[in-house]
Amino acid sequence: MSASNRTRLGPRRALWPLTLALALLAGCESMPQALTQLPGISSLAQKPASPLDALPAPEARTWPDPAQDMVNQRARGFGLVNAPEAQRYLNGLLARIKAAALVPQWPGEVYLLAQSSLSAYATGAGNIYISLPWLQSVQSEDELVALLAHEFGHIYLHYHSLEGAIASADTAAGFASLGLGIAYKTAQAQGWNQVDTLQASYALGKTLTTALYGQSQEGAADRFALHITHKLGYSYEHGPKAFLERQAGWEQQNETLQLQKQEALKRALHANTLAQAARTAPKSNNAVSTALNDASANLQADLNVGMNQVGFDLTQWIGKITSSHPDTVKRQDSLAEIAELYPAIAEERTPAQAPLQAALAQKRTQDILKNYQTAYKAMEAPQSPGAVALARQAASGPTATHAVPLFALYTAASAQSGTVRGLPRDLGSLFDANFNSEADRAWALYTERSTRLRQSGQKDASKRVLERGLQHFAVAEETMPYAVKFYGETDGWEKARQQAQQCRQRFPRVADRCQTAARSPQEVAELDKRSEKKASELTDRLFKKKK
Repeated sequence: MSASNRTRLGPRRALWPLTLALALLAGCESMPQALTQLPGISSLAQKPASPLDALPAPEARTWPDPAQDMVNQRARGFGLVNAPEAQRYLNGLLARIKAAALVPQWPGEVYLLAQSSLSAYATGAGNIYISLPWLQSVQSEDELVALLAHEFGHIYLHYHSLEGAIASADTAAGFASLGLGIAYKTAQAQGWNQVDTLQASYALGKTLTTALYGQSQEGAADRFALHITHKLGYSYEHGPKAFLERQAGWEQQNETLQLQKQEALKRALHANTLAQAARTAPKSNNAVSTALNDASANLQADLNVGMNQVGFDLTQWIGKITSSHPDTVKRQDSLAEIAELYPAIAEERTPAQAPLQAALAQKRTQDILKNYQTAYKAMEAPQSPGAVALARQAASGPTATHAVPLFALYTAASAQSGTVRGLPRDLGSLFDANFNSEADRAWALYTERSTRLRQSGQKDASKRVLERGLQHFAVAEETMPYAVKFYGETDGWEKARQQAQQCRQRFPRVADRCQTAARSPQEVAELDKRSEKKASELTDRLFKKKK
């Protein structure tokens, strides 16, 4: 939304997310039962078992294809980092964790994410994904094993049973909504009706329930990591404790960054409002009318900034109550309490630093880590004098075909167009090195290349690039919503709807996203108009009831 659009939002629009949340909290009983019967929902308050006791037997499950899961993750962002020696080291640690948990035969591997922030997650296929900064920042193998053990804990505890419950609950809600929709003729409905109430209460109920479930599982995964690291002989101080401290520090930095961005947005909004007021204000014939115009403009600017802050605060609040991750400081306190109860856990142990240092000192791993740091530095300031030289260095050696370094070179060269020598005139062709490398392909480069070609009027070339990417990422559900929208923009929205239907059959988890992507600009505008009207009607009702 542009700043000029934001200046027209009144208090009612800014407050409506909160009023909707409060209005629907009591309606969560309409949520399908699949979510309320998740493992652990009814026993969240139970006292955790001793970390010195044997682990509970894992639940039997059917494993998704780990290879297909890996391809799907590669389709997100800049994909994965091909670092064979580092991955061999990480998978050796994961094998020890599986053996300690008495499930050495379980599938899944560790992969490195091409991200510049601290990030880690596990999937139901048994795979674990961690970002490069984790590998670069941990101080000992103890901490790295704690991170991997925590993520493996989600797999062992079958946290991913949540995915199936959500899918079945979504289906139930969809059928119920469809039935009511036919009865109440929602296509012609002008205001908020029973269908909207069902859908909204289900959506919020699902969010809050899955958040509660997720928070309980985070604590359980922490205790699992405590058990495994102790069993393997690692230090609590330098393992689980250090892991959570590092995560808490990064979260604090990220929160500070978000606040800085919000302050910058407020300043821009204030300036934009004053400029708009100056353009629309009646001409001033004297100092008094000029002063009145200025006072009115400043008042409007302050109101807009204030309402923007209210919206930001509400977003932060709603984000916290619906987050699947509990406060990291509370997780630290919980582990500290366990360590006090069981002195054997907290006994001092020398951290294992030599194996980690040896793994990071391997020549190719060293070059990969260095080149990625250089690439991110170039992308932070692509117009700076040394950015192109940094990006050239990043896109060389073992990372010459990697997505992030190539994108850094593309970005820096584009920002300094006309002043860079030794590169192809068509900078998008730099991505061919990535497209031709099976181990390094990233979907993000296909979408960037395709989009730029289409914007320059090369529709056929754009389509060829996208279809080439789809050949390589045919099993990746993450590519489907983009492909649906692309076909709508190039081949018409009827083709997009057909693609969305195929997406629903092949990839149920992204079916809604595909459906959204198949909407034409006219349909999006109409839906926005209806949503605005429904939000206003609901807010009016709530305020009238309180009066």
